[in-house]
Amino acid sequence: MKKLAILLILTFNFVILNAQKLNIDGKILNFDKKAVENATVYLLKEKDSSIINYTATNREGKFSLKTDNLNEPSILKIDADKLMPFSKRFETIEGSLSLGDIELEKNSVTNIEEVKLTASPVKIKKDTIEFNASSIKVRPDSKIEELLKQIPGVQIDNDGKITINGKEVDQITVNGKPFFDKNGKIALQNLPADIIKNIQFTTTKTKEEELSGKASKSNNATINFNIDEKKNKGLISRLTLGYGSDKRYEGSGLLSYFKNDTKISLLAASNNINSQGFSSDEVFDSMGRGRNSWLMQGGSVFTSGGVTYYSSGNNAKGIQKSTTIGFNYSDKFGKDTDLDNLSLIHVNNNLETRSKSSRTTLLPDYTLKTDSESNGENESQQYNFDLSARIRVDSLTNIYFSPSFSRNEGHNFNTSKSTTFRDNELLNTSDSYNRTDSENNSFSPNIYFSRKFSEKGRELHANMNSSISENKENRLNRSENIFYTLPATSDNRNQYSVRKNFNDNYRFSVGYSEPLSDSLNIGLNVNYNSSNTRSLRDVNDFDTATQDYSVYNEILSNRMNQKIDQITPELSFELNKKKISAWGSFNADISNMNVNSSFTGQYYNLQKDFVLPGYSLGMNYEFSQNKRLNLYHNSDFTIPTAEQLTPYQDLSNPLVAFQGNPDLKNTWSNSTYLYFNNFNMVKNINYYLNIGFTYKNNDIVNYAAFDEGGRQLITYTNISGNKNFNLGGSFSKSFKWKDNKFTINPRINSNYTFNKGFINGQEFTSQTYNINPGLNLGYEIKEKLTARTSYTLGYNFSKYKNYSIDDVNTSNQTLKLELTNYIFKSRLILGNDIEYNTNTNIAPGFKRDFYFWNTSVGYSFFNKQLTAKVKVYDVLNQNQSVRRVISSTYFEDRDDLILKRYVMFSLTMKLNKFAGKKTKN
Repeated sequence: MKKLAILLILTFNFVILNAQKLNIDGKILNFDKKAVENATVYLLKEKDSSIINYTATNREGKFSLKTDNLNEPSILKIDADKLMPFSKRFETIEGSLSLGDIELEKNSVTNIEEVKLTASPVKIKKDTIEFNASSIKVRPDSKIEELLKQIPGVQIDNDGKITINGKEVDQITVNGKPFFDKNGKIALQNLPADIIKNIQFTTTKTKEEELSGKASKSNNATINFNIDEKKNKGLISRLTLGYGSDKRYEGSGLLSYFKNDTKISLLAASNNINSQGFSSDEVFDSMGRGRNSWLMQGGSVFTSGGVTYYSSGNNAKGIQKSTTIGFNYSDKFGKDTDLDNLSLIHVNNNLETRSKSSRTTLLPDYTLKTDSESNGENESQQYNFDLSARIRVDSLTNIYFSPSFSRNEGHNFNTSKSTTFRDNELLNTSDSYNRTDSENNSFSPNIYFSRKFSEKGRELHANMNSSISENKENRLNRSENIFYTLPATSDNRNQYSVRKNFNDNYRFSVGYSEPLSDSLNIGLNVNYNSSNTRSLRDVNDFDTATQDYSVYNEILSNRMNQKIDQITPELSFELNKKKISAWGSFNADISNMNVNSSFTGQYYNLQKDFVLPGYSLGMNYEFSQNKRLNLYHNSDFTIPTAEQLTPYQDLSNPLVAFQGNPDLKNTWSNSTYLYFNNFNMVKNINYYLNIGFTYKNNDIVNYAAFDEGGRQLITYTNISGNKNFNLGGSFSKSFKWKDNKFTINPRINSNYTFNKGFINGQEFTSQTYNINPGLNLGYEIKEKLTARTSYTLGYNFSKYKNYSIDDVNTSNQTLKLELTNYIFKSRLILGNDIEYNTNTNIAPGFKRDFYFWNTSVGYSFFNKQLTAKVKVYDVLNQNQSVRRVISSTYFEDRDDLILKRYVMFSLTMKLNKFAGKKTKN
């Protein structure tokens, strides 16, 4: 691990030494000889006006623009508000230049006809960089995604992740508001480039930071597209229908109308090809895996704070039917009321699962091997309502409220069989059937009040953030469990249970911020949190006499209430300088916890008081505009749950029993994270290095014991010394010539985990090393070819102490190629996603490697308003889901049901109209 860190540091130092070597320095003054701050300085190539680099002046009016040797004419331009622009031509640049003092004259133009207006291609306004869309040359029928690709400093990697000057983009907005989804995919692939006025890049802010005017603590960026006021009216429509072999189908539709501040969107999608959410991918539509892996089933759709999210399912296994219907509305009422979002979403999923697994459980003197098979079906219906609005009471006072409501209904069944062996000796078998009907409702009101004062930095805020939820579950359980150790016993069950959980969490906070200087603020906050959790479980056994579930099972039935009242005073500070910003908070959680429970007719009460200190510190240091270092450190305590504290035995699972421990201590966690990033715009180089470390004292771990029949009893205990260390880095270099672009991106991620625990009364230790080097390559010929390939190699080394085995090692390799050809002016599009996977040390009966290939052929006609496609999923019919999971107490090989080969024909229609005219392709 140390050698790896040294290698990465040496590599990055080599890059630093070979970065830009030349500087153009100067100082900007106005007509009164005073320094001009935030003037935009940029260097252009004379032949095509493409931007080489840009920067802004500091408080003293000074600037230092980095560049390389230039053997062609270039133009340096300087723009500042209310001042005449400045320009200087260079035939060549062969060394650093000092321009001295540059005085800008007052802009005395009073008649608009006196001068031909030309907008600057780039402007820098404090923490916002703004590009003029008209200065970016793209094809007339291009979408706004093409605008991004032409902006210096923007990179889009093989996984679709967007970075700007090295910062990862986590939010894309249109006119300052989300365009249905937070990641902006719908906007990027549907809005035409020629309606955009400018593109703004800024550091992502939380809603609290936005309303209070505080500096952002984020290391991510937000992209905002502003539509030209004359073209801020339009209709976007897209409809896709597809049908294929094995009765596979897909359908999706999008209708979005916008005019000035009003936007109304309708979205619908339905398929049985394991796709969750809505896709407007031009090559594969909703077909998952490959470049669309973010759509794979197992994820969820939800809204929060006015934004719709499609969470990834990480290619979860099974075959899913999914239907999504959504409505989104945003508007502005008068000058002072903004409706950021009103969203309604309904999702209906049906997931069929089937799996087999082989798990080896590690014990001090022997191992247990459990072979199991299961299959099931899970049907769920989800309803989400989300509202977010902002009211400006006056120029200094804002109220923001964002209530949300969600409802989930679930119906599922599962059958499973398992056998457990000890050294080839059969210990137990289990055969079970479960059917569950569930219902979950949750409501979260959130109100935030912010009041600024005339003194800059002085601010008062209050917040109410609560959640109220209830969960009901009816479950039928039939199982036969046989234990073969003498004397042989069995545990057969035929039961019907009703579970109810109620969670009420009310959080109120008030805070005040006071400036001590123009760069230093201190804050005092008081938070109050009241959490009340109530749960009950009633179990009835089947009565053969009455043929009904009427025999109350007192052993498995229980009641539990937990109430925690917490007051947290907090002192915080913020420091914002030109190159460095730092912040910190120090708090004390004063908590009172009461637990009342009833099990097997016995009552148990627990009362505890805590005073738990915590703190967090952060720092951002900017060596230059595109080179920065971020350091975060935090420490806090975690209170054990009621289940972990209550000393009763939960016997609801015949193979695994749980028992709480009232003597548990609070867990103390200490985490440190460091991130360094550098982006060299002139050389198109970006690299980063991140290091993270977490240490836990009194960590709550399982204290497990197995009996002779293979049954497991788990209780809990504290142990200190568990820790985790991670190290990662990435380097990216792009080469551009004419219409060609080649990108190379080596990367590495590594992780070390040290865990201690107890099993069968003995303390064990496990050390796990994960090393994952990889390489991404990309090549583009503008409007003709896009090729992206990646290779990932994963190593896992696990070493154990006080186990019957000393180590478990495994490795996996993944090679991917994404190839897209554009023919006949992009009317004919050929897409191919090819992938090869291999795993080592997989148990017998599991296939170790396979090839995966998706292909698509699409042709557009009627001015590209209609597109017909033929797509094949898993051309070679080899797709599989075999994987190995290694933990501190077991390793498991697993194979799940997965979608196999199918052929599909689809037709897509796009009818868009903007500013009274249809878009012409």
